[in-house]
Amino acid sequence: MSNRLILTIVSGFALGLVTPALQGCIEPNPDHCVNNDGDNYCAQQHPDWENAYCSDNTCVDEITNDGCQQEIPLGCWYCDGKAHPHDEEPECSDMAEGDGDGDGDGDGDGDGDGDGDGPCVVDEDCTNLVAPFCDADTGSCVNCEGTADGDTACAGLDPNTPVCEAGVCAQCASGKEDACADTTPVCDVDANECVGCNTHDQCPASACNFTGGNCFDPASLVHVDGDANCGPGNGSEMNPYCSIAAALAASGAEAMIVLHEIGGQLDYGETVSVSKPIAIFNAPGELPRIGGTGPTSTITVNPSGVLVLSGVQVQSGQDTGVTVSGGSAYLDRCRIVSNAGGNIAVDSGGTLSLKNSFVGGQSSNPALSVADGTVDVVYSTLGLAPAVATPALQCGGSGAGTVRNSIILTSNGAEVACAGISIETSALSGVMGENIALGPFNINWFSNYVTGDLHLSGDHPPAIQTAALWAVGDPAMDIDNNGDVRPNVPATPDVAGADVP
Repeated sequence: MSNRLILTIVSGFALGLVTPALQGCIEPNPDHCVNNDGDNYCAQQHPDWENAYCSDNTCVDEITNDGCQQEIPLGCWYCDGKAHPHDEEPECSDMAEGDGDGDGDGDGDGDGDGDGDGPCVVDEDCTNLVAPFCDADTGSCVNCEGTADGDTACAGLDPNTPVCEAGVCAQCASGKEDACADTTPVCDVDANECVGCNTHDQCPASACNFTGGNCFDPASLVHVDGDANCGPGNGSEMNPYCSIAAALAASGAEAMIVLHEIGGQLDYGETVSVSKPIAIFNAPGELPRIGGTGPTSTITVNPSGVLVLSGVQVQSGQDTGVTVSGGSAYLDRCRIVSNAGGNIAVDSGGTLSLKNSFVGGQSSNPALSVADGTVDVVYSTLGLAPAVATPALQCGGSGAGTVRNSIILTSNGAEVACAGISIETSALSGVMGENIALGPFNINWFSNYVTGDLHLSGDHPPAIQTAALWAVGDPAMDIDNNGDVRPNVPATPDVAGADVP
């Protein structure tokens, strides 16, 4: 009797391979796949499974009565049950390595059923996804590692999975992240899948289009500088456009603008209509200002538009500062302040992501109004200085979303009039759920509350210092991005609002 058979009998009771007979003898378990037809038996027993594999239960995390598993049990795979004598290696694990018949000799068994055991002449003869390629030298079906060039083999099999990783064709892998492109430019190396971007760091040559998931085309990058000796311009840093309108007029399917400040703290006096993906970033170390002209919103995001706005101040417009009308807007480190018609308005099903930003200043319309749409507000300061009682945050019946780690204040009236938005780990003057109640408001808590400079002055209530709880995905630094860091440790108390004093 072979050593393997002895081991099987001794351990068989625990693994379900054998059962004790009434006379004390050992009998094979008739309901175990090893004693039947292996994988085929499992497929019959579990018709609702996408894949069914037979094991002797020695290498699996969860022992089953019939030995059937939904994942390949490498190390104890009995693909054909009792087809192999017990004095030979009865495992099929080598099939996953490409030799096709489980005995490790790579010669296939010649039954021609296309399940990885050969023989084959072309790849089309290999129908088992575990070994979909034909090794012409041996006539055996193999996995991608058994081919001369695994990546090339995988790309030929399916262009959507062009990378050979551990014998399996995948979308990408560590060290092969460049296989990801278009709307899924980022490699999730744990899952070996290409996914959309969700941070600008994932697009080092450009910026992330958070809605589309793609990185903006680096070729679309242009500079705008209102201080330049304005001529035709070509958008380069040495020969920039002089207005946002000129840059957008020259752009293609999407636009990415580096906006320089105008000396003397002057505004770009223009209105911007967004009907495609547009990213506008401040030039490093500068704070460019856009001030609307006329009775329309300074920036309007239309239903087909995507706006990524970072490090820019939108101020003193006659109407709303930013209106998200059915499109999507992502505002980070922005200052939307002192716009007569209100600072940010979301309607027509628009979506807004607001991070690390100041919104407020002198206006008798809300800092943030959500008539119809969804908002996600994180680490922002909403501070309104209205002439009449006006909430900083106001919602219509179709306004929804969340506010976290923020400060919400008004110097006249109640700060919130919004039932559809959840507010948590934030600071307000009055009592609202488990948020911090700061007590009677004082504009001296801030550097210049009336003008919308909502940096904390040092005279603010100490409770603001620990009102927030940092979470994964939250900003690592504050609005100034100059070294004032957040905890970067989940569930750590932190300063609420956009400024770390």
